Amino acid sequence: MIYLIGGAPRVGKSIVAKRMAEKLGIRFVSTDELCEKYSQAIPEAERKGKFPFPGFSGDPTENTSASEELVGFQLAEAKSFEPEVRRMISEALSKNEPLVIEGVHLLPESVKNIMDESGAGQMCTIFVGSKSAERIAEGIAKNSSPDNWMRNSNPAVIKQVAIFSAAFSEWIDKECRKFGLPYVERTDDFEADMERIVGMVSR
Repeated sequence: MIYLIGGAPRVGKSIVAKRMAEKLGIRFVSTDELCEKYSQAIPEAERKGKFPFPGFSGDPTENTSASEELVGFQLAEAKSFEPEVRRMISEALSKNEPLVIEGVHLLPESVKNIMDESGAGQMCTIFVGSKSAERIAEGIAKNSSPDNWMRNSNPAVIKQVAIFSAAFSEWIDKECRKFGLPYVERTDDFEADMERIVGMVSR
């Protein structure tokens, strides 16, 4: 079985995926880490067009792109990375290797197409998001995990990231409704959310 966990950044996807992998005793892969390596292998002249997401500077005055524009950049990157996602899934299926894949690069339409082509019975997917920028910002500030690279960031930058993440969640939710895929909206109870999502995916 291949488990696909997509959705907005900074809403707990990695934590869900790692818990899933630990619970099931299988391998975990993050598209965020792989995408960076993948993009570096592309000729520099093509890279900006295929991987245009600028990231966030630690100086809030340098983050000038509107959230809608950032969502567009993120979608462009996800579509550019789709061949690698397909390759990973195909390889795992050919080896009959169970795998958890998580990341912002998993898009509902692409996931639905892959499931239809490969067989829905071989994959389980869920998307996670939060349409509340305030809730996302609070979650970033409260997250004491060493994986939370934003915990000491400028509060203004955290707010900028949260606004983008909420906008991306809005887009993901609409796409999940369109393609009939499950979307889970985060609440204020992070632990309960994590247990609920893991339970939904692994049952």
